[in-house]
Amino acid sequence: MRNTREILTSSEEETIQLGRSIGRILKPGDSILLVGELGSGKTRLAKGIVSAATGVSPDEVVSPTFTLINRFENGFPVHHADLYRVEGVEIYELGLADALEEGGAVVVEWAEKIPEPEEDALKVFMYDVDLTDLRRIVLDWLQGGSWDPRICTVLEEWRREKAWL
Repeated sequence: MRNTREILTSSEEETIQLGRSIGRILKPGDSILLVGELGSGKTRLAKGIVSAATGVSPDEVVSPTFTLINRFENGFPVHHADLYRVEGVEIYELGLADALEEGGAVVVEWAEKIPEPEEDALKVFMYDVDLTDLRRIVLDWLQGGSWDPRICTVLEEWRREKAWL
């Protein structure tokens, strides 16, 4: 069984801030799968996640559309991947599973291209609302999985600060 929660962000900075909240609870072995159309805010969320988890500036976190994977490290490696230009068997050749086995975490944009996503991954579905800066973000995680106790911290923090759908 899976849990889901919807969150609204009203600016790029709020989307980055939500990412920071998630990044603060990231640990080795975690997978975050970002799903959404072009311009839905995936890279902004990834900026927050990676910057909070590794201590780099959000400006250093750019979508790896052409490099495919960027690696950041501070305590453990965080791999930021973009599957926009990747198809089929190429996905397996990127080494995302190896990154997890070696004690890293992965944040993957265009994760809907992964044929068999990890069941315990945090799935994040992103939607733009009426072509504005408003984003509807749906967090989806396995009940009783590794994200279950930690994501509640993020949700509580966000609930105190922002309005829920």
